[in-house]
Amino acid sequence: MSASRLQTVIQRGLVLLLLAAGGAGATVGPKPSVFEQVRHQIRYDLSYSPVADEAQFASAGQNARSDSEAPPAVSTSKSPAKAFLLSLAIPGLGQYYYGSRVKPFIFIGIEISAWVLNIRLNNDGDDITAEFEAFNRAHWIRDNYEQKYLAWNYGGITDDDLIEAQEISHHLPDTRTQQYYEMTGKYDQFSWGWDDANVDGKTIDDYSAGDPPPKTSERVPYSTRRFWYEQRRDDANGKYDLAKKMIAVSMINHLVSAFEAYFATKKRNDRPADKDTEFARIKVRAELKTQYSRYDTPFLKLTYKF
Repeated sequence: MSASRLQTVIQRGLVLLLLAAGGAGATVGPKPSVFEQVRHQIRYDLSYSPVADEAQFASAGQNARSDSEAPPAVSTSKSPAKAFLLSLAIPGLGQYYYGSRVKPFIFIGIEISAWVLNIRLNNDGDDITAEFEAFNRAHWIRDNYEQKYLAWNYGGITDDDLIEAQEISHHLPDTRTQQYYEMTGKYDQFSWGWDDANVDGKTIDDYSAGDPPPKTSERVPYSTRRFWYEQRRDDANGKYDLAKKMIAVSMINHLVSAFEAYFATKKRNDRPADKDTEFARIKVRAELKTQYSRYDTPFLKLTYKF
């Protein structure tokens, strides 16, 4: 306490003693006496603490300064449009952008699985195709079809493109193209080209120009090799069809991931910050159930809210 303030307190103390000596017998009324007023003033002066006041002033000044000079709050909102485009390009990337740590693995896992299956199914289809094409080259004989079956039944003509007949409706390509491999197994017109084709046990070599084999419009020769060949062609086509479906799955995954990222980002922007955590949507609950027994079995139920 400073010297001037100490002198003031001493002077007021002397006044208080004089008033107490002269007004000891005075009656205290409803209004405080001069003595009470001076005593209250002394108590106030003695309770004054410059250190406390300075600390209080500094605190008030700091609060006022922080209120006026505080930097603007950083926005934690995300762009729904950006999340949409990110997931449209790479499924799961938009979910990672808005803060999810579970859904990105789900969407990217579906994407990877779809393409892995697409590649595998296409490779399987290619392997089966190579197998049945090699089988065709070994067991379908072009001369049996053109030099024997056509020539013997259609006046020596060996080019099916020159024959006008209902049962001769397709022209065999000159080279072994995809269409060539399809026609030789698919259409009855070419069935006599298989080296095991027969009608009632008689093969193409059991006939001649004077005794031609039955036309395919009358009797279709039986060939176990042709049937096996067609089954393998169906197997290959099935693999290719499934591979195409995996591409469709990938496209759907892109769209679902994009729209989920868009709407989830908008929802998260409106969600309180203290609830915007991945683990806040995971709930674990223990239960007791009785199944096929009289004893209770403990279960742990895990749920995740998307």
